[in-house]
Amino acid sequence: MSRADRLRRLLAPQRVAWIGGGGIAPAIANMRANGFAGAALAVNPKRAEIGGLPCVASVNDLPWVPDLAVLVIPKEAVVDMVAALSRIGCGGVICITSGFSESADGAAREASLIAAAGEMPVIGPNCPGVANFLDGGAFMMDHFGHHAPERGVAVISNGGAYLSDLGCADRAQPIAYLIGLGNQAMVDVADMLDVVLDDERVTAVNIYFEALPDAAALSRAAAKAARRGIPVVAIKGGRSAAGMRAAQSHTASLAGDAVIASALFRRFGWIEVDTPSEAIETLKMLSFTQVPKGARTGFVTSSGSYAVLGGDMAERLGLRMEPPSQGTAPAIDAALPPYVGPANPLDISDAHGWAREEQLPIYQAFARDDYDLFVQVMCYPPEGGWDMSTWDATTAAMAEAAGGRPVAFVNTLAEALPPQARARMIAAGMAPLQGLEDGLRAVSHAAAYGARRDTLDPNAMILNTEDSARPGGQGRTLSEAEAKARLARAGLDVPRQRVVAGTGAGGLPDLPGPVALKALVPGLLHKTEAGAVALDISSADLPGAISAMADRLEAQDLTPAGFLVEEMIPAPVAELLVGLRRVEGIGLVLTLAVGGVAVELMGDSATLILPAPRGEVETALRGLKLAPLLTGYRGRPAVPMDRVLDAIEALAAHVRSYPDITELEINPLLLTETRAVVADAVLTLKG
Repeated sequence: MSRADRLRRLLAPQRVAWIGGGGIAPAIANMRANGFAGAALAVNPKRAEIGGLPCVASVNDLPWVPDLAVLVIPKEAVVDMVAALSRIGCGGVICITSGFSESADGAAREASLIAAAGEMPVIGPNCPGVANFLDGGAFMMDHFGHHAPERGVAVISNGGAYLSDLGCADRAQPIAYLIGLGNQAMVDVADMLDVVLDDERVTAVNIYFEALPDAAALSRAAAKAARRGIPVVAIKGGRSAAGMRAAQSHTASLAGDAVIASALFRRFGWIEVDTPSEAIETLKMLSFTQVPKGARTGFVTSSGSYAVLGGDMAERLGLRMEPPSQGTAPAIDAALPPYVGPANPLDISDAHGWAREEQLPIYQAFARDDYDLFVQVMCYPPEGGWDMSTWDATTAAMAEAAGGRPVAFVNTLAEALPPQARARMIAAGMAPLQGLEDGLRAVSHAAAYGARRDTLDPNAMILNTEDSARPGGQGRTLSEAEAKARLARAGLDVPRQRVVAGTGAGGLPDLPGPVALKALVPGLLHKTEAGAVALDISSADLPGAISAMADRLEAQDLTPAGFLVEEMIPAPVAELLVGLRRVEGIGLVLTLAVGGVAVELMGDSATLILPAPRGEVETALRGLKLAPLLTGYRGRPAVPMDRVLDAIEALAAHVRSYPDITELEINPLLLTETRAVVADAVLTLKG
C-alpha cells in the first residue's frame, strides 16, 4: 500500500481505536455528534467503558485491525504503543500527546517514535487531531464545529487554534477537512495537500504554516493543485523574531525566512493572506461565485461614505473601477432618480424603499459594461431594526443583474450579516463577505488569482533542489578584488582595477582620470561606515589618500591587506542591489532592490526563486516602490533594462555554475544610461 493510500485510509476510517483515559470522553462524543457511523472501541486496561465506548485492555485484544488509532496517553508510553499498533497492521495514528521535539528533552523520543512506526503514518505528535466532515469523521480532542457539507474547503495547520477559528466561525464557509499536523514528524503539509487534492469534493485548500519542512515535496503538491485548478490560500506564521520563537516552542517548527516563504507561494500561484479572517473571506469568495478573470470591478453601494471609503480601499487593493462607458451611462441615468448620477462606485442611497423589480433595471444598466466582477457594499440592519426585505431585494437584484459573472456582497461590519441573508446570497451565486477590509481584500485576491490562473505552469513550480545549499562549515568570503576579478572573467561589466599594498614597491596604478580607493580589510563588509572608501581621487592625491585611509583604519584596530584602486564610473542613473543565495532544500534565491541605503530604509525589495523567466524578473523590478528611478522619473533618463536583465541573468548563471558559491551580493550594481556595472561585490564560498 502506498503512503498516499495509507493516508486516505486514515482520513476515512471504518474502524477507530481511542487509546487513553477518561479525558477522551468529550472527543468521543464529538466524533459521534459529527456522524461517525463506523466501529469504535477504547483501549484502557483499567476501565470498562469511556464515553459510551466499550474498552479492551490492549491493542492485541481489539476484534479488528483499526484503520485509525488516536493516542492520548503519557509521552513515556507512546513509543511502545506505536510499535504495538504497527505490528498489528494499524492503518495510521493520530498522536495528540505532546512532549516530543517541541520540548527540550523530546527530540530523541520523537526519533524513537518514527522508528517504531515503520511504514505506518503518524500524524503529530503534539497535534489537535483530524476531522473529515465530508464522511462524518471527527477525531479531535476539542470541539471544532459541526459540518456536513457535500463540498468544501480543506484546512491544514500545524496547531489547533487556527483550525478552531475556521471550524467554529459564523461565516457560512463549508469545511470539508480540518487537519492538524503538530510537529510533522512523519506526515507534513505536502503529504496532506497531495491527498486532499485527490478528493473531488474539495473546492479550495487553506494552509497555515509555521515551517516548510520539505519544500521540494510541497512544490510537487503545488503543481498538482495547479493542474487540477484548486486554489490554495496560505498564511505564514513566525515572521517576527517573537513569532519565530513562539513557532519553535509551539510545534518544533523553525519558522525560517518568511520572505522566501512568500516567494515560494508566489511561484506556486497561491494566495497569501495575513489573518484568519482574511483567509475565511478569501475562501468564501473562491467558493460561492465564479473566479474573476481580472480586476475590472463594478462597485455599488447604498452609502456615499462607503462609495468614498470603500472605493479608496478597493483601488488601493488593486481593483480597477472605471467610470461607466459613454454607451452605458445614459441607460444608468435613465434608471436612476434625477438626483443620482451614473458613476463607479455607484451610490444608490435613496433606493432603500424600492422593490427588487424597481432596482433591477439600475443594476442591469450598470452591468452593460464589460466588468470582470461586481461588488456590492452595504451593511444589513440588526435583528429587530429596519425591515431586511429591502436589503434582500437589492442583493437579489444585483445577483441577477450580474448575469453569471462573479459577484460579491461585502457587509461593512463582519458580525452584522444574518445567516439567512447569507444563505439567500449563496443560493443566488453571490459570495457573502463579512467586514469591509477583509471582504475587499478577498475580492482583490480572487481577481489577482483569476487573472494569472491560466498562465500558471505546473512544471515550472517544481523546485530544482540541485541548486540548494549543502550543510557545511563557516563559509569563506573573498575580498572585493577577488570577487570582482572572478566576475570579470565571467563576462560581467566590472571597473578596471589594481590592488596595491600601499605607496611603496610596485608603484601606483596608471588609471586614467579620477579613481575610487577602497581598503581590503578581511571581514569588513560595510566599508563606508569605517572610512574605507574614498571617491574621485586624482593620481597626484592617491598616495596621500592611501596614507590617510590607513591611519583611519589603524585607529579602529583594522589592518588592510591591501588597497583596491578602480576607475570611477560616471554618475549613475540609479543603483540596484542584486543578491543571490543558496537556500537548503529550496534552491537559488534572487533578491532585488534599489541599492544603497534605500533598501534598508524602505524595506523595498523583491525575492524570486530561480530559475525564473526573464519577464518575471523584469516584473519584479518594475514592482519595486522605487522603480520609477529605473524607468525615467520626472524627466531623468531611464536605465537600459535589457542590460540590467542581462547582468542579473549572468550573475545567476555564474552562481549556478559554481556549486561552491553560497552567496553573492552586488550592492550596488551601478546603472548608467548605457551600462550595468558591478561596483561592489561580496562573494562567499562554502566552508
